[in-house]
Amino acid sequence: MHLYRFILLFLCLLSPGVVLANEPVVVAGTGDSQALLRQLAGAYETKVPGVRVEVPDSIGSSGGVRATAAGQCDLGRVARPLKDKEKKYNLHYRVFAYSPVVFVVNASVTGVDSLSTEQVLGIYSGRVGNWKELGGPDAVIRVANREKGDSSRSVLEKKVPGFKALTPVGGTLYNTPETVRTLAENPFTIGYLPLAMAHDSRLKVLAFNGIRPEADAVLSGRYPLASPFGLIWKDGVRPEALGFMAYLFSPEARELMRRAGVVPTID
Repeated sequence: MHLYRFILLFLCLLSPGVVLANEPVVVAGTGDSQALLRQLAGAYETKVPGVRVEVPDSIGSSGGVRATAAGQCDLGRVARPLKDKEKKYNLHYRVFAYSPVVFVVNASVTGVDSLSTEQVLGIYSGRVGNWKELGGPDAVIRVANREKGDSSRSVLEKKVPGFKALTPVGGTLYNTPETVRTLAENPFTIGYLPLAMAHDSRLKVLAFNGIRPEADAVLSGRYPLASPFGLIWKDGVRPEALGFMAYLFSPEARELMRRAGVVPTID
């Protein structure tokens, strides 16, 4: 942690006219933290002129691991811990925030504000097929699911008893931005994704077992559905990349994270 603070101080004390690098810091990986890290990158570039941080479109957490290991990016962005089979790459891993995973419906679904564990299992097994059964409109429930291995799905499989054993109904989507678009554009649809990606006005975030995904509930464990937002890197990473990582632990960045709906880590 002291190393991060030192690097951030060093970069911030440089005169505004100093250009630290010709090449941008590239942060590749999961779509879950894509929008958040783009926002944080913009704030950091304003704070440290001369440094550019690029957050490309999603290639998934696994893609971020592979790209980092291959030296194709400076930092990888992941929404899960490294898998045992990925530890052979000798990558460093650090969590900077926790993102609540939330069940989200299209705004056309009125009268439903919370789902219980049993209701979730009913929807994703196909036993519950009409919103009217849950107090909503008389309309068929259109289910959006994520592929096996997706970070948000993995959280549900670990934290929602019975979810992993299901053979889910509905369509399978393969990245978070696609999930957001599908839910926003299709009435009576339900899916799940990181809270940080659920800010479209056409979406409605549901409570789980009556608990809203607020910071105190996430940190206390009362809201159990949360995935880690982390960065990975190799030995010898450039100081500019370390400087951006350091910024993520600053009070300014943490406040931006809170506004975006994620919970910063506590020292």
